[in-house]
Amino acid sequence: MTAPTRDQLLRLRRTLLAYTASLLHLVLCWLAFWAGFMSISLGGMAVLTFVVMVLGVLFMLAIWLNLNLRFHDPSMTQAQMCWAIAVVFVSAYFVDTLRPLFLMMALVVLMFGAFHLRFSGYLRIGLFVVLCYALLMFALYRRGAPIEPRVELIQALVFFTLIVGVSMLGLEMSNLRTTLQQRNRDLHQAVERVQHLAITDELTGLYNRRFAKELLAQQKALADRGQYDFVVCLVNLDLFKAVNDRFGHAGGDEVLRQVAQLFRQVVRDVDFVARLGGEEFLLLLSRTDSAGAELMVERLRQTLRETAWEGFPDLRLTLSVGISAYRVEEPWEETLQRADAALYQAKAKGRDRVEMQ
Repeated sequence: MTAPTRDQLLRLRRTLLAYTASLLHLVLCWLAFWAGFMSISLGGMAVLTFVVMVLGVLFMLAIWLNLNLRFHDPSMTQAQMCWAIAVVFVSAYFVDTLRPLFLMMALVVLMFGAFHLRFSGYLRIGLFVVLCYALLMFALYRRGAPIEPRVELIQALVFFTLIVGVSMLGLEMSNLRTTLQQRNRDLHQAVERVQHLAITDELTGLYNRRFAKELLAQQKALADRGQYDFVVCLVNLDLFKAVNDRFGHAGGDEVLRQVAQLFRQVVRDVDFVARLGGEEFLLLLSRTDSAGAELMVERLRQTLRETAWEGFPDLRLTLSVGISAYRVEEPWEETLQRADAALYQAKAKGRDRVEMQ
């Protein structure tokens, strides 16, 4: 069985809180029963206890088995509140002098709605409470219980005033919680944006020089543990100054963006591409050797030569590449220096070529 998700655990926690409140109410019912305040038989108390305990377990089981995901409200907040309120009113039916105190437990149930309910939810729960109260009064009248209209009216006004007040407080708590969640999401997105800007090149969207150094250090750490090779390739676009002179810096920037997109298409998903500055790029090829790196770079070089650049129909670009494989335990700076020396050789030998050291 898969591990429960964060949302699933959160819903289980809320259900457990509601279940605990119902069990505490059940304990109060038993205390009132043994004290002689409830006009219900022992069998009736047993049935009430069984229903409360079983329904609570069923709610938690539904969430644990993800059956709640079939409903419009996966948290089943309103359903749990309704059955908890129904239990309060059922128990209140069997008490006389303590009935107003028992009805106050409905306020605890309403506070549970602060986790999830909005105004429409509180309105539906409020109407359900009114219905339950009306049914309670009707049932007491049919039973012939002594009812003093003036007292009942005052009790009803006090009860519903408290219901409205607690609902407004719960709604405010729910709104504050929603606002806090939205701010947390905005903050998380802002942090992700800052992190993204810190490691990427603004023009091309590739990794930048700073993060390239971190990648080299990470690859070195993996390689030093054994059974892991990587190759550093320094790539330079040949005579790119002529592109800027011909098309302007805006045109040169657009060409660089298209080159970066070409790099993304050619290299593997496990490899890394970074722009070191200007027209110089770094390819960090993971789990490969010099021979494999040479094949990939040659494919890249040929692809670049044959590419038709969008918006620059007669433009032809070539590149020079210096390749160096990492040697265990050496500083990654030495690997980079060898690649740089190889790149210098490629330029000295006429450009548009690949050299290795």
